[in-house]
Amino acid sequence: MLKRLFIGVISSLVGFLLPFMGYAQKTSSSQNTNKAAPSANSTEKQANKTNVLPAPPEPPPLTPKQLARKDSLDNLAKLEIERLAALPKEDHKERATSLFRLLILEQYEVLEKNFDTTKIPARAKHLQAFWGRASGVLGDYRAINRITTERLAIGDVVVISAQFKNFDFDFSFNFDEKHAVIGFAYALAKQQYSPADSSLLNSITEQEITVTSGTYRLPGSLALPKSILNIFGQRYPIALLLHDQGPQDRDRSDNAYKPNKDLALGLGKMGIATLRYDKRMRLYQVKEQEMDKYTVNEETVDDAVQALQTIRELAKTYPIDTTKIIIIAPTLAAMVLPKILQQDERLHPASARVVGAVALALNYVKLYELMYPRFEHFFMQDGMTVEEVKQRESIMRRLETVQSAKLSLKTSIYDLPYGIAPSYWLDLRSYNHVEEISKLTLPLLLLYGEQDHDVDFTKNGLAWKKHLEGKPNVEWKSYPKLFHLFAEGNGTLRDYDRKGNVDAGCINDIAQWIGKR
Repeated sequence: MLKRLFIGVISSLVGFLLPFMGYAQKTSSSQNTNKAAPSANSTEKQANKTNVLPAPPEPPPLTPKQLARKDSLDNLAKLEIERLAALPKEDHKERATSLFRLLILEQYEVLEKNFDTTKIPARAKHLQAFWGRASGVLGDYRAINRITTERLAIGDVVVISAQFKNFDFDFSFNFDEKHAVIGFAYALAKQQYSPADSSLLNSITEQEITVTSGTYRLPGSLALPKSILNIFGQRYPIALLLHDQGPQDRDRSDNAYKPNKDLALGLGKMGIATLRYDKRMRLYQVKEQEMDKYTVNEETVDDAVQALQTIRELAKTYPIDTTKIIIIAPTLAAMVLPKILQQDERLHPASARVVGAVALALNYVKLYELMYPRFEHFFMQDGMTVEEVKQRESIMRRLETVQSAKLSLKTSIYDLPYGIAPSYWLDLRSYNHVEEISKLTLPLLLLYGEQDHDVDFTKNGLAWKKHLEGKPNVEWKSYPKLFHLFAEGNGTLRDYDRKGNVDAGCINDIAQWIGKR
């Protein structure tokens, strides 16, 4: 019932995108637009601007006792409205905080004036209806727990995690480059990540690095085993940690999970360095002139190839063994592994080659074929409302379009999954990943979680085991208790709501396999 209420309200009011794919981070994302996101340099310049107006005074707290009194409510609302008016437009964090407080204070008309209602259908009457229903479920407001800001391709996103009597909730405000509020969403508050063992934090030392891929600058982390400080002259094997589909960060963060962070810590403890970076589509929007030629190369392949070259460059400064470069690739990256290897060899023929790859939950069926059971699982897990029936029908129509003979470069992005350009789907449709992966001769380790409902174990894991049986370069293993993120689960969407870490046994298996290269 809670899932129906919260998802139903937000999707009807503010265009919230459902978590269509298990590995798409369970986050809302905007459809591709014609404008590119501001560069990192322009963001820095904006952050360094001197505010013309003086900082407004800190507002009084909103306490349950105050909120229960009508006179106090009106007075607090007046003060908050004045404070919001005095805030610099570029101070997105404070503006989001003020807008959240005005929602609590039921100032719907003021909220509407501060939203770009051409982008989000959040009129005062809608907000009133939404908050009337949601606040009844959440219970009395208690306090703001934390506020986080992040620069994404869709603009600055400020997330306010608030405590209520019954639940903690996250409220997200999305600001574009003109400082307009173009997105508003909310969901159950995410649990905070923590490593499986706090001592792991002492196993590595991290250096901030940048993967420069054409005109794109992708921030990342080089994690080195701390033992490098004690062993003179020793060089360490290194694993490049790649992404799945969607706008993922370097850690592949998903609620309280950070699979790539877990791998960096666990492998670091065993003497293996790692490099990971934020995905391009998380930081930059597709440019207008690139819309009709956007493919998986732009999403994953090009940047992965440049990351490999970055590793080779870093080896001039850090104790990295370039004769022992491994790729660890979840579903999408694993599927296009042959593309990455071929392009790397073509562009950097004189460089040391990748000596092995670990494929996590590699799909056997086409990528878009995975979506059908995922969507069915999401919608059917506790029955469907009328609104959810409509959403499911819309999604299925988009999937059918991907496989239709009518799909062409002229197909509207609004008729396709995720609003991704038709060139992307045409490219994937023409790519026979089963055939290409079967041709690989470098060592491969295929790992699967048997509780994975995103990449069905039987139709994918067992299918690959049978298909590659007898190939001397391939090793295969599955874990009965693990789900898609290789943490313990039971094969439902609830797996993503819990707090967990990549299984230590799985990381140990990867480390031992790398040690044989």
